[in-house]
This record gives sequence, structure tokens and C-alpha cells, in this order.
Amino acid sequence: MKLIWLLKRKLCNYFPFRLYQIYIRLKNIFSTPAFGYCSASTQIGYPFLATKPKNVFLYEYTRINPGAKIIIYTGKFKLKKYSEIAYGCTIITGNHTPTVGIPQYVLGHSHINDRENDVIVEEDVWIGANVTLLSGCHIGRGCVIGACSLVNKEIPPYAVVVGIPARIIASKFSIEQILKHEAKLYPFNERFNRDYLENLFSTYYKEMRSIGVDSFDI
Repeated sequence: MKLIWLLKRKLCNYFPFRLYQIYIRLKNIFSTPAFGYCSASTQIGYPFLATKPKNVFLYEYTRINPGAKIIIYTGKFKLKKYSEIAYGCTIITGNHTPTVGIPQYVLGHSHINDRENDVIVEEDVWIGANVTLLSGCHIGRGCVIGACSLVNKEIPPYAVVVGIPARIIASKFSIEQILKHEAKLYPFNERFNRDYLENLFSTYYKEMRSIGVDSFDI
């Protein structure tokens, strides 16, 4: 009898919890915020926060994993095709400006003298777990942003960056690899040409290694 009583108690505790989980999943599915643009191929993991969804633009074949926070007042956030954001990332388009006579408690929510700049992530970018992207940063095509990095500036295409603030430690691919990679991903008119890449590498990646490989294992 005691065993039956214990089973009943466990079942009574279990089913309400399962019903709550189902409710949360359905709520997330049917209450998707009204984005500025969101492709049908975009995937968003919950929990997810966007303070101003109409200023968020999520293009084709993009993915945002659970725990992302996009904190916007007037700026915009753009995530371009083939890019993915890992778990727990934070994107902030604004900067507060200390103002005489205005306590921080008021300043933060009133947006008095705030400076807002768009945050843009170009194509085929990987944003690692718990990365923070701050106002005005622009992540170039093909970049890799290491976990827990903080980005507050423009990052050139195909850079691998880590740290606080983020710094370049390598290129994602060599020039030859980029040419082959882009031939598979982009139409001709969207690809980087050799002259552009050679200039890019002489400016940013001189004597740096590339981390990419040509083949894949399954």
C-alpha cells in the first residue's frame, strides 16, 4: 500500500510539470515576436529575448541557440545568411552616457543621451557561447568569434578572434580555401576575388596560421 501511495504521489507531481513544459513549448511556437525580418529557414532556440523585435533582421539559414539576449532601443541587429549564434550570447546596440543630475537608476531606462549603433553579423559567421557583441560592432563574413569574447569594433572577414576585447589570432581559411569555399556557397557576383583576399591577408593575417581544413569526417 505504501508503494502504491508513493507511485500516486510521484505521478501527481510529474504530470503538472509535464503539462507546464508543454505549455511553455506551445507558447514559444505560437508567440513568435514580430521581427523586422525573419526567414522561414531561421531557427530560434528558447529562452530568447529581443527587447525590440521589429529592429531584428534574421536572414536565410541562420540559427540562434537558447539563452540569447538582443537588447535594443533604436539600433538594429542583422544576422546574415549561414550564420549561427551559440548558447547564451548577448547583443547590445546602445551605450549609456553619464549625465549630470540624472542618477543611473533613471538613466538606464530613460535612454537620455544614449548612443545607439547597429550590430551587424555578415554571412557564414560562428559566434561562440556567451559572446557579447556591443554597439557598433561589425563582424565580417566567415569570422569565428571564440567563446566568452567581447566584440566592440569591426572585425575583418575570415578572422578568428578571442578575448576581452576580442583580438585576431588566426584566419579561418587560407586564400585558396576561401576561394573554394565561396564557390560552393555564393553566386559569382557575391564572392570575394583573389585581389581582395590578398590585400586582406597582407593587412590582417601576415604570418598568421589558418585553422580550417579541406576535408570533413563524419
